[in-house]
Amino acid sequence: MCHKLPHFISKCQRAGVKKVYIGLENINPANLMAVKKKQNKITEYRKMLLEWQKAGILVYAGYITGFPHDTAESILNDLEVIKRELPIDVLKIHYLTPLPGSEDHQKLFRAGTWMDPDLNKYDLHHVTFEHARMARQEWAYAYNESWRRYYSYEHLEKVMRRAAAMRSFGNNLIVMTWFKAPFELENCHPVESGLFRLKSRRDRRPTMPLEPVWAFYPKYFAELARKTYGWASIYLRLRMTYLRIKHDPKRYEYSDAAITWVTDDEIETHEMFQSDAARAYVENERRLEKIRRGTKDSESEIAVA
Repeated sequence: MCHKLPHFISKCQRAGVKKVYIGLENINPANLMAVKKKQNKITEYRKMLLEWQKAGILVYAGYITGFPHDTAESILNDLEVIKRELPIDVLKIHYLTPLPGSEDHQKLFRAGTWMDPDLNKYDLHHVTFEHARMARQEWAYAYNESWRRYYSYEHLEKVMRRAAAMRSFGNNLIVMTWFKAPFELENCHPVESGLFRLKSRRDRRPTMPLEPVWAFYPKYFAELARKTYGWASIYLRLRMTYLRIKHDPKRYEYSDAAITWVTDDEIETHEMFQSDAARAYVENERRLEKIRRGTKDSESEIAVA
């Protein structure tokens, strides 16, 4: 809710902030309530994101799959809504992970729920527990498909067009390459990736056999060449899109549902508010707002008296 603090975002801009990370987490109010994220108000998402975009600051957002009310279908449906209606540059998609020592881990342990014993997998990029509404294969499919859909070339072009219409977008190209390539080429989360994967022949788990020199190095260099080619291909294709948008004389005329300014009838017209959980949340927010207004009016009358 920092966008409601007077001049907070403009001060961030003047202080030299270039990127901001938003814990979006989810757009289903039932999920947010289930994990005690009452501060995440879906009715404020677009206002907040547009304020950051208007200031010319690159917006990262964290998104978690596997909340209690999620299904594979709902995850992919919500992802499409995010793509259409929220002005986000970079979406970091994660599995809900019961990190040892967290409340989630404690609850699952007490409930006797299966959790993966291999702590190497607790990196937010692997399924590590049994979900109540999804099989592991369904959850993995929804997670992987979310990455593919958000970082498709078609959607990344739309993100660049939004950025070009609202502000300078020079840094979008590198960031988009960085988040698209690792997942496609390495099956690795971008925050744990690099341009070159360094491997030592002797670094093996105790249960894995040591590969001979004649087998390890040819395979390693072939893999390195293939992935370097992949990085270059992805970057060049995105750069061609970037240059086409940059030199488009009508680039400032572009608009879509995500970057149009927030209107009063948005709750009736935007899909993000059409689910049963979202409607119930909006009604409750309206009720609370009436109570707050009534309290303020009463205080004003008392003060006058």
